[in-house]
Amino acid sequence: MTPEDAIKAASSLARDIADGGLAPSDLERQAVAECRELFGTVAGPDDPLWELHRDIARQVLALDGVPTDELAEWLAVARQRAGEPVAAVEPLPLPEPEAAPVTPPEPESPASEADSPGHGGAPASGANPAPQAVPTSPRPDRYDPLAAWQPGSTRRY
Repeated sequence: MTPEDAIKAASSLARDIADGGLAPSDLERQAVAECRELFGTVAGPDDPLWELHRDIARQVLALDGVPTDELAEWLAVARQRAGEPVAAVEPLPLPEPEAAPVTPPEPESPASEADSPGHGGAPASGANPAPQAVPTSPRPDRYDPLAAWQPGSTRRY
């Protein structure tokens, strides 16, 4: 193929797209089909693309592209091929549900705003109150934006 042939092919392709005779989605579908034909079959360590296949497999695993139960099945297959005894794979235990979150006791409010420590008055109990427990999220695998928030006295003056 000469440079002129490549230019003519690219011009023809651009003309077909501009005229609406060829959609970009058609090009994508064709590219995927050709990639699958060239790369989609894994032949083994003798395949010249073997290292590329392994690199892509690692990337898929790093992105959680294969469910854990399927990974466990493939691990059992690999162990069987290696001659190791294959034991039944037991599912991982689910985490124990945590106890209900601890809610701090309601602070005693002073008799009047003038008696509050923020306004120069004495503390209600005369001593520094004990630190309050921070409530924890009932599900540790979920983000709780209020988990560490401790309500305090008003910020208005």
